[in-house]
Amino acid sequence: MPVLINDVPPRCIIQAEAIYHVPVVLILSVMRQENGRNGQAVKNKNGSYDLGVMQINTRWLPALSRYGYTQEDLQYDPCKNVMAGTWILANNIATSNMLWAGIGNYHSHTPQYNASYQNDIYKHYKKISAVLNISTASVS
Repeated sequence: MPVLINDVPPRCIIQAEAIYHVPVVLILSVMRQENGRNGQAVKNKNGSYDLGVMQINTRWLPALSRYGYTQEDLQYDPCKNVMAGTWILANNIATSNMLWAGIGNYHSHTPQYNASYQNDIYKHYKKISAVLNISTASVS
């Protein structure tokens, strides 16, 4: 039986890291926080849905469709979900003035929700780094 991380083959996470230059530990931290599963669609209060393992909001579909992604891809293909989620994360980091604000933007641009998300991701990052015996200096 193949090893999976939250329904995702590790090779998919490593590929997303290589393409978007986002550390595996950060991708894993977002996956842990989002706590999504392959095939999942969670309805939000605003009528949108969060899809799959990285809980990608359907509001991203117009932008992602330019690269060939469909709602079905994001909901049912864990590798495509991680690739798209990492692209979103990388873009939020690249367009932010501060690394952690960009990470928080994956969840929300509203300051209080952004800050809370940053804290949650940092806690996951530290725990996962400790398990993997990796220094956290690169994102501190």
